[in-house]
Amino acid sequence: MKKAFPFLLPVAILLAGGILAFAVYTVRVQERVPTQEITTSLIRPLQEDDHIIGSPDSEVVLITYSDIDCEYCKEFQATLSQLMSEYAPEGRVAWVYRHFPITSIHKHSGTHAKASECVASVAGESYFFRFIDALHQQSPGTAEFNPLKYPEVLASLGVNETAFTTCMNEDLFAEKVAVDAENAVLVGATGAPYTVILIKGNEPLPISGSLPYYSMKQVIEEALSLVDLPISSSSSRRPNLYTAKECSPSKRSEGFGRNRLIRAASSVASAMRR
Repeated sequence: MKKAFPFLLPVAILLAGGILAFAVYTVRVQERVPTQEITTSLIRPLQEDDHIIGSPDSEVVLITYSDIDCEYCKEFQATLSQLMSEYAPEGRVAWVYRHFPITSIHKHSGTHAKASECVASVAGESYFFRFIDALHQQSPGTAEFNPLKYPEVLASLGVNETAFTTCMNEDLFAEKVAVDAENAVLVGATGAPYTVILIKGNEPLPISGSLPYYSMKQVIEEALSLVDLPISSSSSRRPNLYTAKECSPSKRSEGFGRNRLIRAASSVASAMRR
């Protein structure tokens, strides 16, 4: 018996493929990228002006590229703050915060990044995280913090507003924020937060998005178990890229691609340098 519509099967296959592709790129929880795509040569070495909790000589160092107004970054910051209170005192795990403001989604995120640097410069390193935490407390979830409210936060933290304003007006940290954003893309970020875990004696492990507390704790324990373990011996134990909830340009625009993100990051960097 002849098939009346022989073209239906290939059309159905194409439609199914399209739906699957859309689901993967939109939800972004099933994407897997081989770990070897992330190379230590692309990760900017730790520097004196990095913001770090824990010892820079730790066996495991988490480098997170984050957007202050991103709802998932807020979740992840709370998670890592809790975990660092447990792991950092032991001297084996450290956390480095770097900026990845996605201004196409959060228009004030670049300004917040520079503001956090100014606060640290004016009041001291510990105020860097305190300032960001304060912004998160006043604008939880998807709420975006209004820069006009900086004076309220500065007053609550006891930061000199005059010195802060001078720093912001002189745009002293535009280049630092731009360099962070560019490095985020180089190491494979497609959204924020994006974390690369540096493991002593082994290859780095990437995490795309925000993992909950217990999942992240498990990741850290896995990373510690790989310290100084020969790569050939640990390859079978290493997971591919962890993916979770993230703020990404693909969520707010049609289509997705690395070129789009690179253009977005370049735009952020250019805006920071103006």
